[in-house]
Amino acid sequence: MNSSTKNEPKALRDVAYYRQRFQNRVFATLVDFVSTQAKAENITKKDLAERLGRDPGQVSRLLGYPSNLTLDTISDLLLALDAEAEPPVIELFAAKRPSNYMHPLIARALKLERPTEKLKSESSGSSEVRLDTAGASSGPRIKTESVPV
Repeated sequence: MNSSTKNEPKALRDVAYYRQRFQNRVFATLVDFVSTQAKAENITKKDLAERLGRDPGQVSRLLGYPSNLTLDTISDLLLALDAEAEPPVIELFAAKRPSNYMHPLIARALKLERPTEKLKSESSGSSEVRLDTAGASSGPRIKTESVPV
C-alpha cells in the first residue's frame, strides 16, 4: 500500500484486507497464548469460562475463529489467565522492508522471468522466485530456489 501526500481515501478493498489481516494476527497471538497457558496449567475451556463468568460455548466461539474481538474481551481473556498485553507495534508502510518473495505466477504475469531462467519444478517440490533489488542499476535479478513441500 502506497502512502499519499494528498491523503486520499483508501480503497475499500485495502481497508477490508488490512482489517482482516490485523484481526487474524491478534486472534492467532491470543489463541496461541491461551492454548499454551491452558496446557501448562491444565485449564479447560469450562474452567476458563468460569473464570470469565461466561458460558463455555461462548468461550469456544471466541477462540474458535477470528472475529472482531473487542479490546475488553481480549483483556478479560488475558486477565482470566493472570496476564496482560502490551499495545501493538505500529509501523509506517514506508518504513517496512519490501518483501523479497514473489509467487512464480505473479513473476510470470509481470514478465520478470527471463527466457533463459526457467523455474525449476520437481515432482515433490515447488519453486519460489525471489527478487534481488541490490543491483537495481541493471534492473531486478531473479533467483529461483526449489522449496520442498
